[in-house]
Amino acid sequence: MGYKQHEWMREVLQVFSAMVENCAEPCLQVPSRLLEEADILSLSLAKIPGKIDLLEFKAVMLASLRSLLPKTWNSECEVAWTWLWENIQKMLKANLGKPPVQQKALRKFFMSIEDEQLAAYRTSLYTTFFGKCAQGQDYFKQSSTRLHFIADRMLMYTQDVFKDPKDVMESLSALGLRHVGYGIPTELFGPFVSSAIECFRGMTKDEQQEEAFRWSLNLISRVLVRTITEGSTLVMRAINANCAKMLRKAVSCAPRGLRAEWMLKVQVGTQSISPLLWSIQSGSLEAAQAILVDLLTIRADRDHYYYAMDALFNRHPDIVRRIGEDGPELLPTLLDGLIWRSRNTSNATRRVNFFIKYLVVDPKNGFSQSFRDVVAHGSPSIACHPSVVLAADILWSNVVAYTFLKSKLWFLLNLVVFVVTMAILTDYSDTASSASLLGMFIGRTFMYVFGLGQLVTRHFFRIFRACRNKEIARYYCFPIPSYLIHFSESLSMLLCLSLGVMLCQEPVVHCLGMHTLSDAQFAQFGGQCAEAAALIPSYSSFAFLATLVYFLLLLDLTVFSTKLSTFVLVCGRMVQEVAQYLFALSFVVLTFACGLASSDVANEHFSEILPAMLSLSRIMLGMFSSEEFQYLEEEPKLLLSVSIFVICTTIFLLNLLIAQLNCAYLGIFKDMLGYARLNRGSVILDNIPHVSQKRWKAFVDSLKMDEKLEFSEGDIGIAGGLQVLEPASANPVTTDSIKRYGGSTSPDCQWPETATDLDSEDKIDRLEKIIDKAVKKIIKGTKANKGSSGSSNSQLAGTSSSLGESMNE
Repeated sequence: MGYKQHEWMREVLQVFSAMVENCAEPCLQVPSRLLEEADILSLSLAKIPGKIDLLEFKAVMLASLRSLLPKTWNSECEVAWTWLWENIQKMLKANLGKPPVQQKALRKFFMSIEDEQLAAYRTSLYTTFFGKCAQGQDYFKQSSTRLHFIADRMLMYTQDVFKDPKDVMESLSALGLRHVGYGIPTELFGPFVSSAIECFRGMTKDEQQEEAFRWSLNLISRVLVRTITEGSTLVMRAINANCAKMLRKAVSCAPRGLRAEWMLKVQVGTQSISPLLWSIQSGSLEAAQAILVDLLTIRADRDHYYYAMDALFNRHPDIVRRIGEDGPELLPTLLDGLIWRSRNTSNATRRVNFFIKYLVVDPKNGFSQSFRDVVAHGSPSIACHPSVVLAADILWSNVVAYTFLKSKLWFLLNLVVFVVTMAILTDYSDTASSASLLGMFIGRTFMYVFGLGQLVTRHFFRIFRACRNKEIARYYCFPIPSYLIHFSESLSMLLCLSLGVMLCQEPVVHCLGMHTLSDAQFAQFGGQCAEAAALIPSYSSFAFLATLVYFLLLLDLTVFSTKLSTFVLVCGRMVQEVAQYLFALSFVVLTFACGLASSDVANEHFSEILPAMLSLSRIMLGMFSSEEFQYLEEEPKLLLSVSIFVICTTIFLLNLLIAQLNCAYLGIFKDMLGYARLNRGSVILDNIPHVSQKRWKAFVDSLKMDEKLEFSEGDIGIAGGLQVLEPASANPVTTDSIKRYGGSTSPDCQWPETATDLDSEDKIDRLEKIIDKAVKKIIKGTKANKGSSGSSNSQLAGTSSSLGESMNE
């Protein structure tokens, strides 16, 4: 039949299955869906050049069916399939040849229209729509600019549907699913479309343009209405209402094997939407929390355990990031659902299963993106959650600690060489031993060539990469590479600069060649010569600065101990309070120094500003001698001023500092452990890329995450976690968190409702109904027996007793 030469047949085959399925559906909307598929197919066929003979497809179709179904094919099948294709052919023939003409007409209209006319159309569209359907004002509550944007998108779709019908249908399906989340009633589409056509009619007198606009807009509205109708599941309706009770009732209708899918995926055509993700993004956090609790609840029958952790993380690998951005209060719910604790204890311990597979590895056994998202979230309380703590400790102790220590060995070697050559081998004189001079020369050569050389190379390439990628941050008004914002990187840069200045002022370098061969052995490696004498003071100052930086960088090793890391972080936070105290102290010292220098005091220690500042500082630090205090008694004005200064600094400011440190410590200590764990998490993220694939694979295999964990002796449960024992008194558990059900074990059956499934809301509803029923009985009895108070009292007592019995149930 020359099938390969007929491209239009490919287009028909792509949608033929959908046409057949919708035609066979016993539903009132089948003709509308079949007509919709036929209209979309006519748009696709219009893009294919050449002659289209629909009778050829009929012959091919019937011949194929006869050959594929030789035993079941009969005359009834022949009649049915012939009838089907004749109806499809009739629908297609009604539109064949029209789309190119309609596209040309619409293009001509939009090319000739002015901006003022478009603005008037947008305004009149909503005025007409609100006049026809006042209910629409409750849903179109955005600003006028947003409404105008919606109108422009509608006009754009009417043109694009002719240009690229397949992409537009995909886009419309996605848009329709978003409208499901918005809770838009489909009844609004009719008035909106009619209003759009009516306003369009007022802008053109060309009937062909009007017909093209009407046909394309009707097709668009039918696609959207169908998508919303198919996507408006019970779960989505509960999310729109943000009602946890409605959501629990909605998912109770789901087969146990599809329960998780109902909450994670709504599929319409090739497009899908996640009810969980939509509830988080739309702010329906009550419904989102109910979904998370339901997904991470372990249910069991005699044959299977049902736990949707795998389904959740496979559907949304970035679920931690999404929740952290749009609903951070749901993160504890998510992480709590990854822990199961046994109700039974043995030897004062309790069995605990941590299902932290996706906090350690991703679905492809690579490093977990969820762990990265937890660290990036930066919440100290989340970092201290038991699930995150266990995942971080496993990664640290089994993989990262060795890699991190190996990366610090070179730094430790440089530190040892620096300390030996700068703090131990310090004798520059000619009387120093030859071994000392030679060791000092070799050590400093190593320090400058390897230590400084590595720092210069590292920072050069990082600065170059930051400039190339435009990763520039501003520190106050100064642009700096963004990586220097981190404290350790800033210290590393400071160390590089200090060592560079030391190299320029190195006495050994300046004294090379100043000694003769008759001098002692290795005397030429000494640093005592006239040229170096003037450089020694500044050289020693930078050596002191480099020593401080070296030891500050050594604090990175405190990550090995969480307690030490917490202490270092607390000290770092306290530095801010001390800095404020020093600023206030400097201000007070300067104030009193200027005041005393401007007065007529005769004491030489306070006659000028700088000596006065020095003397006041000595007084505050207790370094002022008793003999010097005696001179103050000779001038009462000076003595009074110094006394007031002591009261302000030693009594007031110092005690204020102590109070500030106490309050700040109490305020930040509860979070410091979390920040210490976040610091360790950052170190893990920095070092994971340096772990070899072989070592990572061995680590993942050692965890045995694919092996099922026991819930109790002989009860083999679910894979994807680690089992640990914790003290029985740490987290008391009185009820079994696994919901077990009897009856049928078929995955197609729903979970049976039990008495324990009635939550507090259900009990309150029952109580309200009982109270309403009791009040109605009281009112009815009062009207029937107005003169008989005893009858009313007895009826009230009976009602109260029945109410008490119902509440006891």
